[in-house]
Amino acid sequence: MLIAVGLLFAAAPPAAAHDQIVSSSPEAGGTVSEVPEQISLTFSGEILTDFSAVIIEVIAPDGPNIASGEPIIDGRTVTQPVQPGQAGLFTVRWRVVSSDGHPISSEHQYTVETLTVPTSAPAPEATEGQTPDSSPTATPAGDVHNGPSGGGEVFPLLAVVGGAVVLGGALIVVLMVARERRRRDREVAAESGKNTTTGKDEPADES
Repeated sequence: MLIAVGLLFAAAPPAAAHDQIVSSSPEAGGTVSEVPEQISLTFSGEILTDFSAVIIEVIAPDGPNIASGEPIIDGRTVTQPVQPGQAGLFTVRWRVVSSDGHPISSEHQYTVETLTVPTSAPAPEATEGQTPDSSPTATPAGDVHNGPSGGGEVFPLLAVVGGAVVLGGALIVVLMVARERRRRDREVAAESGKNTTTGKDEPADES
């Protein structure tokens, strides 16, 4: 009996080990160039297909869980759709039930590189291509200066009138000076004649 029992235990298979995660996409600790549309986890054995037993969270860099909808189970692979997110460090937290009925869980991280916005490149080219003459403000500036250009026809007329006024004033001044000079000449001549007449009427000095 002892020998039979020993042979029975020797022939029994060892207890099955829990399933383990084999790979993930994006890869754990890896870096991708764009935010993926879904997260895939592949295990060493088939997991239970009960959706309530599968939980996958994808935590974005700013904190929210961007997992969208229910996970899709296909044999040993579980796929979880995710919402669009920003670049940065993402954390994947998962919990499934192994094929032996025991729950297993873990988490890993992956990084999405910061994407360069291509629309910023044409801006310097447009700036370098511009010249002072081709500036869009050059035409409005010319229009502003062309508005009062009609005043050039009035300016010569004003110049002629102004010149006539100046010449007329100068002529009046000359005439007034000449008149004043003639008046002074007449006064001087009259004074000289009076002195001459007075000199003739005086008696001669008898001495």
